[in-house]
Amino acid sequence: MARRSRPAQRPTWTPNQIVAFNLSKARLLRGWTQTQAAEALEPYLGTRLSPASWSAMERSVDGGRIREITADELVAFARGFELPVGFFLTPPSAWENHAVRTPDTGEHGLEPIELFDHIIGTDESLAEWEQYLKSWPAPGHTITIAPDGTVANSRRIQEDVHPRLAGPAALRARLLIQQQFGDLDAARRVLERLATALDQLGDPETEPQ
Repeated sequence: MARRSRPAQRPTWTPNQIVAFNLSKARLLRGWTQTQAAEALEPYLGTRLSPASWSAMERSVDGGRIREITADELVAFARGFELPVGFFLTPPSAWENHAVRTPDTGEHGLEPIELFDHIIGTDESLAEWEQYLKSWPAPGHTITIAPDGTVANSRRIQEDVHPRLAGPAALRARLLIQQQFGDLDAARRVLERLATALDQLGDPETEPQ
């Protein structure tokens, strides 16, 4: 009797490997060599990574020796590449067929879509973050005093941080819609054709009896 083969184990990446994967994508997006990327990030890292160090970081995806990436480095990557921190933590898509390796999920890993709950936020966590941001003061202004004694605001000392959550919330909404309906452009075309068909049918309440 033939022995039943075990299903192949799904590849998993740690969060550090995901950052390394996206670090390579960011470098290619900017059209930089590893040397150029190291030079661009030097002011933000406080040091210039050698070609060997940069290569080792990108090769973390191979799983041989995984490079630990610190929060300081993650912020430096975001500043140097002019991309949000979330870009570097974005998990591989379903087409990559990778799961996210975390200590609590064992060999099967975490589904990539679940990681978005922690990158983009959920309705509950975004609301809690918004409450936290409300502890920030309202934007202050410098003032100008005219010769007649009138006071006018001249410029903001800082930008208002509170609307910043609108972007992540909207992105999360689009992802949820895409998860339910698939290709949004295709869904939009279907809805447009349906609306046209309904218009051609006319409103039954206005049809002659």
